Amino acid sequence: MRALLSVTLLGLLLATACKGPSGSFPSLAPRPGEIPRVIDAPDAEQQPGLSDSERAGLSADVARESKALADVEKAMASEGAQLTRALQAARGSKSGSEAWSNAQMALSRYDLARSPLGDIEVRLTPLLRMVDSLPGSDADRQAVESLAAATASAIRRSQQQVNAANRQLG
Repeated sequence: MRALLSVTLLGLLLATACKGPSGSFPSLAPRPGEIPRVIDAPDAEQQPGLSDSERAGLSADVARESKALADVEKAMASEGAQLTRALQAARGSKSGSEAWSNAQMALSRYDLARSPLGDIEVRLTPLLRMVDSLPGSDADRQAVESLAAATASAIRRSQQQVNAANRQLG
């Protein structure tokens, strides 16, 4: 009898435990804070742009840096031609010979002529940041990015020439 009472009591406990509390449970639907919202900034439809004073300053900076790059490239061309002649004259010469020393001096002059490229690249960094938020089709952005690409190209070419001269001179 005791076993029957225990089994019945156990059955009752299990039945009430499985039924759980009565009432409404919280919904599993997303709560208002969990629903993503799109918030448009005021004047979101307007494209970013530069003010007139910023545009004028940027134009002056681009013109100044373009001229600086042209001057450096002209000096590099002149010194590069002298370097090429000096390297040809030093071909087959021993290290420390007069021809070898002349080629080393020509390489030093070429290296000095190309040194302003790093300064130009540094001065272009804030200009690139200034136009970074402008659309890709913006003329100001294209001018700055074009100048930065031309500067990077000049740096690569000049480094290749220095590396080739160093290999030849040993």
